[in-house]
Amino acid sequence: MIKLPEKVRSTVDKIVRNMKARESMRSVSLFGSWSRGDAEPSSDVDLLVVDNQSLDDEYVERLDREGVLIDLNYVPEKWITGTIPPEIDQKVYEAYVLYDKEWTLTSAKEQMMNSFYSPERLRIRSETHLVDADIYISRATSAQVRGDYESAQTFAALGTHEILKTIIEASRLPVTNSRYIEALRTATERLNLTPIFSSYLQVARLDGISSSQVNERLSSFRAVWQEICFFTKTNSTFLKSVHSKIRMGLNYYTSLPLFQGVMLRSQALLDDGAHEEAANYLFNILVDLLENYAWLSAAKQNARLDSSTLIRWLKGLKQKPTTIYMNAAQALGLENINESKAEKTIIDAKNVILEVRQYRRVPFSQMKKERY
Repeated sequence: MIKLPEKVRSTVDKIVRNMKARESMRSVSLFGSWSRGDAEPSSDVDLLVVDNQSLDDEYVERLDREGVLIDLNYVPEKWITGTIPPEIDQKVYEAYVLYDKEWTLTSAKEQMMNSFYSPERLRIRSETHLVDADIYISRATSAQVRGDYESAQTFAALGTHEILKTIIEASRLPVTNSRYIEALRTATERLNLTPIFSSYLQVARLDGISSSQVNERLSSFRAVWQEICFFTKTNSTFLKSVHSKIRMGLNYYTSLPLFQGVMLRSQALLDDGAHEEAANYLFNILVDLLENYAWLSAAKQNARLDSSTLIRWLKGLKQKPTTIYMNAAQALGLENINESKAEKTIIDAKNVILEVRQYRRVPFSQMKKERY
């Protein structure tokens, strides 16, 4: 039985009771830090919600219930009753079932408990990470060719971040948003791959980052978030015209409870001396926010967005750079990026990906035996 603080438990109980009344609701479960037992006061509550409405993809809704920050992670019922997509493997594996109308989530949970760390399932997830990493590196290379060195730096870092999830999972550690650096450090130590950890800090421009630098990034993040919120609110007509995934993404990232949670979690990491972790956490959230904003901005201008030159789009075509661009560049740590620095970052990122590719050649069934 999972022990939750009384305030968290009572809030979750109310949400589950309300959801039971919905005809389309099939299952609700707790996952993430509260399910794993490693939650902190600044941790939000993650609920996996299985719905039989005609959902094509998952989406997340952020709530604030009496000071308890909750993410409702909706997924289509077909993802649970059929072949489980690898992107929700960990959520199902960690699931603590609170409500299960037809026992489908309970069945999926049992299945995942038996297969999550199997060689076959590890390969499936690692292949997903590799594909995503290759997409980001392709975007980084395209940005470099087009002279957008800030986008090249950004996507090279994201590609490296994505592929290194394979190393974390190979070490049987959870992949999380705000404990990524901690998990990667532990995983690379366990698997005798510590140079990879140092390489990631260099590629992501996190090596030696100070508390004051992270605080500056937090201030810039706040300014970007406020301006995007204003833009989204004043362009609600165009918001209706964009793809539902973009619309739901903006609804999530521009919610006040999301902003409050990001600031609380970042400050908690800073208080713990985890400067690299806080900066890494902010970076990934901000890129998601900026990409969704860019699509909305393109819709308003009836223009075509080249996703590989995201930062150039934010900068705009005017002589005076936009304030969103200036604050985003500060929050993402993109100061003084030039052609040679971007090229080196891409090379370093490709080398990390190559090393992980070579590592994957070792059968996952042998990893524990050979690396621990």
